[in-house]
Amino acid sequence: MGLALRRRARGVRIVGVDRPGVLRAARRRGAIHRGTPSLARGLAGADLVILAMPVDGILRILPRLARLLSPAAVVTDAGSTKEVVVAAARRAGLGGRFVGGHPMAGSERSGIRSASGALFTGAPWILCPASVAAGRSAAGRVAALVERLGARPANLSATTHDRTMARLSHLPQLISVALVNAAASSAGGRLHLAGPAFRQMSRFAASPPALWKGILRTNRRATARAIDDFIRELRVLRAALGQRPGPHFRRAARARRRLLG
Repeated sequence: MGLALRRRARGVRIVGVDRPGVLRAARRRGAIHRGTPSLARGLAGADLVILAMPVDGILRILPRLARLLSPAAVVTDAGSTKEVVVAAARRAGLGGRFVGGHPMAGSERSGIRSASGALFTGAPWILCPASVAAGRSAAGRVAALVERLGARPANLSATTHDRTMARLSHLPQLISVALVNAAASSAGGRLHLAGPAFRQMSRFAASPPALWKGILRTNRRATARAIDDFIRELRVLRAALGQRPGPHFRRAARARRRLLG
């Protein structure tokens, strides 16, 4: 976000709050103008605060934010689940100026060294205002930021977001992990023979497990239902082996065309 803002938003001053080593790397990359390990100093005078951290970290920091923020500051986040985050923001007294956010962009790599200022170009960015008041005011400011970053804002309720992400984000992550573990247990030392299909589908198996622990814990029910639906589809395909798998392939191809369109 810092790299994109430096390129796309003239006059914006970006302050990073993190560990000293991360801040030094961010300064070298040009992602921030200045950094501090102190949350209080980092928030002083801030107009907009972005919580770009794992879900568990967001939940821990929201009550502190409410005590430190200036009255006019707006808060958003980039976590992958929204119901628990939006509820925590309301409990902290931030409902009117908190807008849950989820940029639908990223990779299995983490850290400032893997950052790209073009990451969000053309990507959907889901916004979940914590209240009707936030929907009229704070959400407009966050949507303007999203557009400056090159992304496409889309409003959803927190509940709809979590149910949707269970299928479009959390399930693909778990399928990737299961695929690699199943192949590794049966293919022995022959994984190096895999072609592009396996390599592409296995990419997210390299994602940081600590990040996903909080995501899956806070969206457990919806993700479990998504897994159940996927298992049913696999059983249908298993029954079609050696018979007529074509209709299932064609149904999937039609859905994918709608996605790409």
